[in-house]
Amino acid sequence: MNLKALILGAGMAMCIATPSFAWTQIGARDVRDRTDRDTIVVEGPRQFERIKLCVYRQPVHFLDVDVRFANGGHQDVSVRERINPGQCTRAIDLNGDDRNITTISMLYEETSFRRRHATVRLFAE
Repeated sequence: MNLKALILGAGMAMCIATPSFAWTQIGARDVRDRTDRDTIVVEGPRQFERIKLCVYRQPVHFLDVDVRFANGGHQDVSVRERINPGQCTRAIDLNGDDRNITTISMLYEETSFRRRHATVRLFAE
């Protein structure tokens, strides 16, 4: 067996043996150029373990994120982080088992002085 075939076979075995998590976009929101609060509504009874917020076009400085669940509970997440375009927050673990998210409220400020809006996309797995 030559070296290329050995490396290729080992790489394929690692891909098969390593579980991959699929992030799914479950919502999006265009945000304004000032401090504001916006809500992303999550459609349907779908359960998730983790979320992350990704930013596009302009940087956004997140101050607070509040996750609301179908059972009436909520989880307050202190993000307090500037996210540049093309970047995401850390993966945020949701308390408890898989949770049915209904809304995500974000307190943020856009950090650019240009007149273009930023887009925040919500991903979950």
